[in-house]
Amino acid sequence: MIAFIITNLLLAALVQTHTPWLTLLATPGALGIGCVAMLISLLAGYLKKRPTLVWHDGFATSGLLIWFAYWKPLFNDDAPMFFLYPLYFALITLFVTLTLINKSADFDLESVKSLRYLDKIIRFDINTSIIFVLISLVITRHYALYPIAITFFVLRHTITVCLENIDS
Repeated sequence: MIAFIITNLLLAALVQTHTPWLTLLATPGALGIGCVAMLISLLAGYLKKRPTLVWHDGFATSGLLIWFAYWKPLFNDDAPMFFLYPLYFALITLFVTLTLINKSADFDLESVKSLRYLDKIIRFDINTSIIFVLISLVITRHYALYPIAITFFVLRHTITVCLENIDS
């Protein structure tokens, strides 16, 4: 999810430098662009038009744009969450990509069995995590809900892509 990582790092840098570009990202137009991009990503994924890596990346990136555009006007300009959450999202996504997804072809048989078992018993599938992200975007009273939802999405994405890499 390279676009998601880069977008998070750019957003954190823009927030930290208080650039005028932030006002463009917090407009209804940016919210609309994020919603359209999310819809296209979801359709591409569910219609099997794009690989899992691509549409998951598009969904997560557009979710970040929606989150910023929808939430920024509701909070103070100096709210630390708009700097810290993108850094957290970038770091966790980079960590699982480098340590798990990129090395999934080298997993031993016992690790693959454990991953498949985890995939079967886990209570949330990719659809559940997508719904959780969508719900968390509109509930602004609980500012930690979106980061939790994205964390679940990234973890579910990791399991899905690792199994796809192993099976290919």
